[in-house]
Amino acid sequence: MINKEYTRFEDLVLDDTFREYVEGSREDSVVFWNNWIQEHPDKGGELRKARIVMVTLLNKQKNTLHADKNIALKNLLTEIENQKSPFLKPDLYSLVAGIAAVVLLSAGLAWLWHAMSTNGFPSQQKEYFNEIIVPIGEKSQVILSDGTHVWINSGSRFKYPVNFGQASREVSLEGEAFFDVKKHGRSVFSVNTRDARIEVLGTAFDVKAYPEDLKTQTTVVRGLVKVKSLDNEIEPVVIRPDQMAVLHNIRGTEVHQLKAVTKSVVQKVNSNIITSWKDQMLVFADETFGDIAVKMERWYNMKILIGDNDLKMERYTGKFVHNETVYEVLEAIKLTTPIQYTVQNEEIVIKRKITGHQPSKK
Repeated sequence: MINKEYTRFEDLVLDDTFREYVEGSREDSVVFWNNWIQEHPDKGGELRKARIVMVTLLNKQKNTLHADKNIALKNLLTEIENQKSPFLKPDLYSLVAGIAAVVLLSAGLAWLWHAMSTNGFPSQQKEYFNEIIVPIGEKSQVILSDGTHVWINSGSRFKYPVNFGQASREVSLEGEAFFDVKKHGRSVFSVNTRDARIEVLGTAFDVKAYPEDLKTQTTVVRGLVKVKSLDNEIEPVVIRPDQMAVLHNIRGTEVHQLKAVTKSVVQKVNSNIITSWKDQMLVFADETFGDIAVKMERWYNMKILIGDNDLKMERYTGKFVHNETVYEVLEAIKLTTPIQYTVQNEEIVIKRKITGHQPSKK
């Protein structure tokens, strides 16, 4: 696939592969544009404009347009006018109308003219998804087509449809992510985890749902968030800034069937501490050594084993920036707790250090 220069959003709209990417009709086009977006973060504004235009043009609810080009253009502009939404600001609407005329008159987009003269627009064959997999020890960010900014923590998987925002604003998460959601009228933004569905209109919040944690934590920084358990017997909860909803899971197996008993708890928290990871800060606030070890494993991509159950329950408070090593953090912990650790094959084993006189063995 030829990698052209795309300097304006019109260049994107007039490209066949971009149309295939937006409608999700060709996998190699989806792969190409996912890579292009990652390599050109400065083109986010132009990309969002182009997607809005293309979604408008590909809207499958349009009536069949007449084969006469002038009538087709007039009808298309009428459809755009009728479908004004929070996405189409007045200045952007004029751009949409202008590019619609360019698209219809462009000899290079025969697909559109053919579709308009033969019963409407191309239908979507298959829905494709973008998936961002963040390795342990790394972090990532993505800005969705509606302007929502998502920070993704290490060891996480974030998934959203290629045609995100056309019919709904729905994403999936396994791991942890911070969402700064842009409000668009009454359009609900939803995050689906293994055990919960989190719904908002426009707000900022953190979701933590690692499979090994056996719980889903939702923390609000700004606005209101509704948390729904996938267990219909549990009532949804609405949480406000500096509140966390915790959905606990107790799991067991019964003859190839996964069984879950869940409950939801709302508690007061310091949201700045909960979300500090996105600002490259490793913060502990009266946390057990066991929980800290799990957080450090994801942060530094090293396995940490604590060989003493009582030691796991020791509590610590501290704040570290991302350029401090795992060993510097452990040395800081040693200042308050007598511990010793050994390192072998990227694995750290921590034990309580025995102090005082020990009787000699005979």
